Amino acid sequence: MPDKPSRNEDEYLVKQSAELIKARKERAQSEAKQAQRRSHYMKCPKCGADLHTEEYHGIQVDRCSECAGMWLDAGEAEELLAREDAGVINIFKSIMRGVGS
Repeated sequence: MPDKPSRNEDEYLVKQSAELIKARKERAQSEAKQAQRRSHYMKCPKCGADLHTEEYHGIQVDRCSECAGMWLDAGEAEELLAREDAGVINIFKSIMRGVGS
């Protein structure tokens, strides 16, 4: 007849099982988060349509193919505003008119 596992063995197995469960849960959460990011990448936050990249005055901007919304990545608005010679108001007017498409 097999001997009953010792208390230390039981504790070890319980700890190992808990660690495996935790690791699987963390991996599943990470995979779900990555899948969500992939499904939203280059999608318009307003209408959900695809975004495409266009260049305006040397800056890459994302424009929606459906609602024509324009989206700037981190630092792009500051870069436009820093260009004193470009006339910030004229840049934004030309962007809104779709110049460069």
